Amino acid sequence: MDLFTIKKCFDCPNRLANLDNLAGTLRKVLDDSEFNTRLATRIDTGRPLHHQKFHMAVAGCPNSCSQPQIKDFGVQGQARPIVAGGCDGCGVCVQTCPEKAVIVQDGVAVIDRNACLSCGLCARACPTGSMQIEKTGYRVLIGGKLGRHPRLATEMLVLASADEVAGALRRCVEIFLTAGQPGERFGSLVDRISFK
Repeated sequence: MDLFTIKKCFDCPNRLANLDNLAGTLRKVLDDSEFNTRLATRIDTGRPLHHQKFHMAVAGCPNSCSQPQIKDFGVQGQARPIVAGGCDGCGVCVQTCPEKAVIVQDGVAVIDRNACLSCGLCARACPTGSMQIEKTGYRVLIGGKLGRHPRLATEMLVLASADEVAGALRRCVEIFLTAGQPGERFGSLVDRISFK
């Protein structure tokens, strides 16, 4: 029996990455670290309870249908847009952006990086092709949980490669298994040791 879960969102049109491959990579990291065997030594209830398992989620885009913000380890697909040459200021990207992160200034689209969630919708909608995707990758979130003391996950990485995501999970798993106390949720451990 696995002492971890991996929840994926479905393959919708907003998906920015292959979720099956990434979920397989996450599973391999846990299998290689002998996660099930090592965590089982800290569980004394026979059958593991929901809060004793390590929960992961993989979301294909910032809509986050698989709820990575409330999982121990969450991953969210990202596509960072840029304005390349040829923008005619038509404003389609402005109308498309749900975050209002794009404005037209002096006849050219401008992206507010603080508001942009890197969903890529603006680039898909751009009729001239001047709004393009500069980089794709993953946002890594750690330490989310619900329950009596809920906690939204903390951002660990942005625009990370699949290899960087795997490395982040390896690091989180080792810290969880070596520094975590029996029954302690990963989010509580993240707070206790100020892990980032």
